[in-house]
Amino acid sequence: MAAAIGELSSFVYEELVSHVEKIRDRTNDMKKMLDHRCQIKKSLFNELKSRSFIFIDPYGNRMIDKHFDHEYIIKVIEKYKKDYVPKYLQSWIKIGIMNDNNIISPLNNFELKSAVWDYQNNYPLISYGQIILWIGDFAHSSAHKFDLNVLLTDNLDKIKSRIARLGQRVDIQLKLCTINECMIPNEDHWNEGIILKSEDTIMSCQLYQNNRIILGKFGFESVNDRS
Repeated sequence: MAAAIGELSSFVYEELVSHVEKIRDRTNDMKKMLDHRCQIKKSLFNELKSRSFIFIDPYGNRMIDKHFDHEYIIKVIEKYKKDYVPKYLQSWIKIGIMNDNNIISPLNNFELKSAVWDYQNNYPLISYGQIILWIGDFAHSSAHKFDLNVLLTDNLDKIKSRIARLGQRVDIQLKLCTINECMIPNEDHWNEGIILKSEDTIMSCQLYQNNRIILGKFGFESVNDRS
């Protein structure tokens, strides 16, 4: 009896998966048909339901981009990056949202696979990237790695404020270093690093490039104050 129930459950699950896949395929076919008809008949664009998104590009500029309700968010984002994000940034830039506390969050898989009609008109989406930050003394103890979501225009002061949000001290010196992202930095990497200044930004340091990271070591501001 238990085996029969297990077989029945497996059958129902497989049927459900098959049904969902058929719905997804049908939806994709309808989308392709609508896109094709819009290319042939331009006036159809104004007949179909649509809404706008406010995209904030890597440099902080805002633009309004209109899309059909039936389009998937992931496709909207792919098109935006292809058309409006410079090629040298396309592999680094992600699209997410920023809350009232200026915290950047990525879109999850469910949000990426949802349709435009699930969003309110003029919904804001922001272009951001991720950098690697290692904090430690790099000599006698292991460093700690952090992945920070940042804007291309963020300067060093904003990075330090992000470090403070992580519960870390702000009396920290930051250096720019180029090493393999899979490596754990050591004292040699710290000594060879370039000291960063307050006016340095993610863009000016080219932290969007592969293998460029930030190293942080505590205690420098308090030492200078005592001097």
